[in-house]
Amino acid sequence: MNIKFTKNTPKIWINKFPWKKKRDHKYSRGKLIVLGSQKHMTGATILSTESALRVGTGSVKILCSKQTLPIYSTQFPSALKEEINNLKSLGRFINKEKTSMYLIGPGAGSNNLTKQKTRLILKKIKNVLVDADSLTCFKKKPKELYRLLDKNKVITPHPKEFHSIFPSIKKNISNKEKMIKAIRLTKTNIVLKGPVTLIGSFDGNIVYNKHTSSELAVIGSGDVLSGLIASLIGKNKLNPFLAACAGVWIHGDLAKQFGPGLIAEDIIKAIPHTLKKLKNGRFTQKGIGKKS
Repeated sequence: MNIKFTKNTPKIWINKFPWKKKRDHKYSRGKLIVLGSQKHMTGATILSTESALRVGTGSVKILCSKQTLPIYSTQFPSALKEEINNLKSLGRFINKEKTSMYLIGPGAGSNNLTKQKTRLILKKIKNVLVDADSLTCFKKKPKELYRLLDKNKVITPHPKEFHSIFPSIKKNISNKEKMIKAIRLTKTNIVLKGPVTLIGSFDGNIVYNKHTSSELAVIGSGDVLSGLIASLIGKNKLNPFLAACAGVWIHGDLAKQFGPGLIAEDIIKAIPHTLKKLKNGRFTQKGIGKKS
């Protein structure tokens, strides 16, 4: 595997960024399906869903339970909802929604039911972003997860989640070495979150992202990131690797804009401002600012 190690800047992905066009409508912008969370973690789903809608997916449908449907209906009227109470109904839904992008994991609960849902979705759906509990539910049998991943999938672990699903990778080596080993094991796209986030492609390219802020060390910021990335993947959009690079850079820029006191909801509020600057071409290799 020939490894390329480069810095993340808009130059990598901006020419392919899926801006809304005059003839676009909500269906041409693609549909994102978000696996809803447990009742006490619905905020994770809402953060992912809102960030995805703001960045550009045409519609989002949240897969809810009987208990969570009233919560999502009250707190997020612009998102579609589907009540799914068991694996059988999830299977039927998936068969009708095979071409959509799926986001699974945030707030789902690291348990056997989440594992069964994750396995079902990964087996039947092409483009899937796997985060949080949909990763750690495989910690006892990580090789089972590896077999379900491929070049069309993205996983987005933070360091603790990373080592729970890659127990064979030593903790005392560099993150770059960790990423190389993880890509060899999974042949998928990986976002290893941290002060310097690494984005690895299934075929060995690694991009490092320093365009960020320490203010992102707050609950919910990872849910916002997963929504950002997921919204950019699909037909007439970016491939999973470039979507991950773009999502990570934008996420960092949003935090840099806000500064101290940031919470996850603030990241979402800043999305229009960063998108406007990107669309107008006001960025440089070092970050965002006026072009010379």
